[in-house]
Amino acid sequence: MSIQPDLFGDYDRAQEQAQRWRQPATCPACGTQEPSGYLLRQNHGADPDQPGICGFPPGEHPNYAAMCLAQYLVRNHIIHATRTGNAEQLSRDKTRGRQLGLDVDAIEATAREETRKKTT
Repeated sequence: MSIQPDLFGDYDRAQEQAQRWRQPATCPACGTQEPSGYLLRQNHGADPDQPGICGFPPGEHPNYAAMCLAQYLVRNHIIHATRTGNAEQLSRDKTRGRQLGLDVDAIEATAREETRKKTT
């Protein structure tokens, strides 16, 4: 492979960034190790090159706050399974939530309380 000379270093920076995206990366929110920076971005919303989630500083995303996308999605699945009484789905989602570092018992309790308030 021949390398094109470049006056401003753009080629070198692009190559370094591409290499970082191919390396294993860890989600800053949940600690999950992904096989590549690309999968980290797709599954968690975190870039290997930047702190935080989806380009927001750590803990300042307007929807996810300090959670990554995976945590946010599983939290919502736990809430839905609790509200609909789907015990099988709730069990699976709680297992995944624990793997992602969520306080699944607190999420379930809050969902049950909110459901109880709506029905009374």
